[in-house]
Parts: sequence; structure tokens; C-alpha cells
Amino acid sequence: MLSSLAISGAGVESFDFRFSSGVLTPNDILDSATTPPGRYVWEVARRTLAACPDADAVVVANPILPIRGSRLVKLALAGGPLPCPAVLTDEGTFPIAYILPRRLLEEGLGRFLCLLSVSRSAADAQLLSRLTGGGFVPRRPTPLRAIGTLPESTPQGYVLGDNLEAWLVQCVNAVTLMRKRDDWRDLPFAAHHPGHAGDVLFFSLASRLVGDEHLAFQSQVVCRAYLDIFHDCGNRLAPIVLDIPPAPRNTDVGDGQYFIDSLAHLPPGVAEETFIVFSRYSKAYAKSPFNLIDHARFSLGDPVATFADTLYGRPPPLPHHTAASQAAPLAPGAPLKVLMQLTGGWDLKTYPAKERRVLIRALTDLGCAVTVIDLPDAAADGATVVTAGSTVALKALLADHHVFLSVDSFPLHFASQVLGHPTVAIFGCTAPGNSDAPRRAGYRLPAPALPCGPCGCLDYCPVLMIRECTNQPRPAQLVAAILDVAAEVYGAGTGVAPGLGDAA
Repeated sequence: MLSSLAISGAGVESFDFRFSSGVLTPNDILDSATTPPGRYVWEVARRTLAACPDADAVVVANPILPIRGSRLVKLALAGGPLPCPAVLTDEGTFPIAYILPRRLLEEGLGRFLCLLSVSRSAADAQLLSRLTGGGFVPRRPTPLRAIGTLPESTPQGYVLGDNLEAWLVQCVNAVTLMRKRDDWRDLPFAAHHPGHAGDVLFFSLASRLVGDEHLAFQSQVVCRAYLDIFHDCGNRLAPIVLDIPPAPRNTDVGDGQYFIDSLAHLPPGVAEETFIVFSRYSKAYAKSPFNLIDHARFSLGDPVATFADTLYGRPPPLPHHTAASQAAPLAPGAPLKVLMQLTGGWDLKTYPAKERRVLIRALTDLGCAVTVIDLPDAAADGATVVTAGSTVALKALLADHHVFLSVDSFPLHFASQVLGHPTVAIFGCTAPGNSDAPRRAGYRLPAPALPCGPCGCLDYCPVLMIRECTNQPRPAQLVAAILDVAAEVYGAGTGVAPGLGDAA
């Protein structure tokens, strides 16, 4: 629940928005895992003003709290006339809602609300004070009892932990910068989303889809290890390069702590001239049905207000490179060359050993030339084993193969969404809707074998209690999909082997 009030001379009108579970009506807001809560304060405020353009002020509830509009009215008006701007708090110091003047959004300062701490009313009051001209912003208690200790996960879906500290740090740093710089309104915003390989890819593609009228950021923090991905995916933001390793895949260091630690490693001068917004995962993205590209677009300022605006609701974007330049011609009588990525970012993404042996042997028996990335034991089944440690190496391998088959991993997304290469995608424990490519010719997504997915687990199957996901398309499905893609892209007569189409 995301609630707000519109305050005008005619009275008070309440609104209830919600994190969308799939549809996008005027009351639904895209559920983005990479978006800080302050971004939702901005979004709810501007949608409330769009519904009530004559409002003098809006009151927006803290997005991490499930407060209905009817309840917000009672909390906001309990102390008499509302000061504006102001921060409404519980009996302690926790911000319950923000009272924002209409001119804050009319003057184009809405993006600064992304910097709110949503946990410390004093810090948020100082931010609003700077945004509205430097006057004192009061913190007015409501009848709500002190929030106390917050849960690890909130009813709104936020994973708190050290993310709360990260949001506080970004708010305090922003206030400090605004005190030092008279030109703070003109300083650039940077999305702190160094992420892993796939994360950098999704943010890069998102940056290309956000219109100039919505793009609130000018830069993105990226680890040097993935700078090649940043550039090869056509990211339109300026890179701010971190010379430290990416955050670990395990939970030893949380995203919030990584953000805080990384600030000491920003290039010289960046902190003195840039507002850094923590844009790493603050929600479990598998709980949202939307593609991670849409998550990132919303983070960067795009309202993504209707289903037609989403990745799956619009025409497929043109690849950053053309498929024709990446897919080698298939000469008559030549073998179909299939490249495979069968391991992913964590254990359960790996295609099971028994099934991959059947898959590789079936393709080689059909006359295909099979190459597998970073899986040495595949050589025993007749595959050539290679490495692809950079986008340059991966592009070269793809250019030398006709069809690419991959589990949910960076190579899959790079091949299917950046290069437009003929691709077959494997999803088991993860939700295809979060990261697969829009449907197009030369792309296949065979259905998983079991109804248990996506479970989103990392280390072991919660049903069978084994370190292997059996919810994967069967080898026969994958062989058929590979041959189907080959026939579609290169013509019915693939020339791979006599009767190849019948063999599938």
C-alpha cells in the first residue's frame, strides 16, 4: 500500500496506490527491486498532483509502511492544520509521512526525494529544508506509537538490514553536499548500481529506454571488472568507476554495507560534485513479475505507468548489434555449431550433469559441433570446452556459432538482448519474466519440466533438499528448440545431418 493526501482549498482527498502484482492501472505503481523508497515518495507525489493539479501540498506516507489513505488522514490531521513542508513522525523519530509543497515538484526537484532516508526524521527534515529554501522544517508527532525495531522484511516487501544504513548515509551525504554547494540544483545524480555482470547489463539497457523527459540520472557507478559490459551494452550514462571487486554472490557482505564501504573508493572529486543514490536490491526481485530492465527504468525516473510501457508491452528494442553481424552463415553440408553456457551465477542455475551429458551427446550424434563455456567435464561427451572472460571473447565465440543455448546468466542476456543472436534460454529456479528477452524470431524459451519453479533459491532445492535444480527443460526439449531456431534463422535445410528435422 502506498498512500497519499492532496490538500487544497477545497479540502483533503486521499489516495491509495499499490505495488503492482502484474497489472498497471492508474492506482498501480511498478514494483521495482532496484528502487530506493524515496523514489516512491517522488512517484506517489507526482501521481497525486496529476490527479489533483490544484492541490497546494501533498502528504505521502513512508513507502516502507503499509498505511491506507483513510488512516493517513487521521494521522496527519490529528494535530490540527498541517505545516508545509514537514515530516510527520511516530511518537519517536521515525518518519511516517512527508508533507510536500506543490512547487517542489513544479520546480523539478522531485528527484531529490530519492535521497530520503525513510528512517530518520531529522535527516529527512534537513533534506526537505534545503529543497524548499533553507527554512526550518518541523517534525510533527502523530498519535502513532513508536515504531521500535523494524523487521528484516517489511509488509511492503522491503528487505531492510543494512539497507536502512545505506539510505541514511546517502541522505546525510546529500545534505552535506547541498550545504557546501550553492549550485546543488545543477549537480548530477549517479545511480549506485555496480552489481554483477547481468545487473550492469540490465541497467545499461534500461538507460537506453528511458526518455530524456524522465531520465533523472547522468551517471552510474560501475566496477572496473564490468566496465566492458557497461560500454558494450550501450549504457548512455557516464561511468563512475570503482576499482574494487564487485559485491560477493553470498550474503557475507550485504548490498547496503557494500554501498557504504565503496564510497571511500570513488574517484577523486566525485563525492564533492555528485548525488549518489543507492540503487542496489532493496527488495527480492523474484516477487515482482516485471523484467529487471523495467525495474531499472523505474529507478532511473521512468514512471512505466502502463503495461504498454513495459518491456513486454512494447515492440522489441533493436539489438545494440545486428543479429546478421553475429550469426555466421550456415553453409550447405556444414555442421550446425552450437555454443552453450550451462552454469550460472549460483549453484541451482547450473543445468544438471546427467541431463547435460544427454544433451551434448544427442547434438553431436545429430552432426552438430558443440562448444561449452567453462565446463571442463563436457569434453568427455564430445564438446569443445572454451572460456569467455570478457565481452570481446564472448562476442567472438557467438560470431563463430549459429545458435546459443544458455541458463539464466549474463551470457544469455548479452546474446539475446544486446546482440540479437539466435538463442535458446533455460530457466529453472528463477522467473523468466524477470530477465528473459522479449519474444522475437530466433529466440526460444522452452517450458520448465516441473510446476515448483521459480523458487528463487540459491544453494539447494527446497523440495528435494539437493544442490541441484531438476526444474529444467528436458534434453529433448532443448534439442528441438535448437533445431527450430536454426531452421527459422538459417532456413529449413540446415544441412546439419540427413533427416535432422525428423530427429528432433
